[in-house]
Amino acid sequence: MELTRRQKQIKYGVYLLVLAICHLLQNVSGLLPEIFSARCLIIIPAAIILSVGEDFFAASMLGLFSGLLWDITSAVHMGFNCIFLMLLCFLASAFTMRIARDIFITNLLLSTAAVIVYCFVYWLFFILIKGVDGGELTIITFYLPTAAYTVAVSLIMYLIIKPIKNKVNGIRQERFEG
Repeated sequence: MELTRRQKQIKYGVYLLVLAICHLLQNVSGLLPEIFSARCLIIIPAAIILSVGEDFFAASMLGLFSGLLWDITSAVHMGFNCIFLMLLCFLASAFTMRIARDIFITNLLLSTAAVIVYCFVYWLFFILIKGVDGGELTIITFYLPTAAYTVAVSLIMYLIIKPIKNKVNGIRQERFEG
């Protein structure tokens, strides 16, 4: 079923609202708990889950918007999140448009891969290569626990975001009784 222009505007408005809420949850201190100094990077799985099943341009723009929100509150590395999340969302969209289907395991694998790649690349470029004192151990003490925490939360994110996606895309969930 093809959506009308008005339905697409509502759909992407809802998507941007979801990303804005995730941005607030991630970046306002105290809204999401820190577990043993691990923080939840909730905007990554949200952007990936919203991008799965979308066309390339829309997915890229969702990634760009979520990265822009993140970069606005970031003190360093301006533009990194915009470019990185735009690329990840584009790749997630391309993967599901050409290779896989938009199902739970695909969303989980793509979100997990995106979080792990983000944590590793950030650690490599902004901690290790920059020469931060004691930065070698932060991969174990901060970035791996943060990735694990975010992956665990991405399961919940899928359960919240998928019904929203189905509703704005006009997909009806049929219940079978028997």
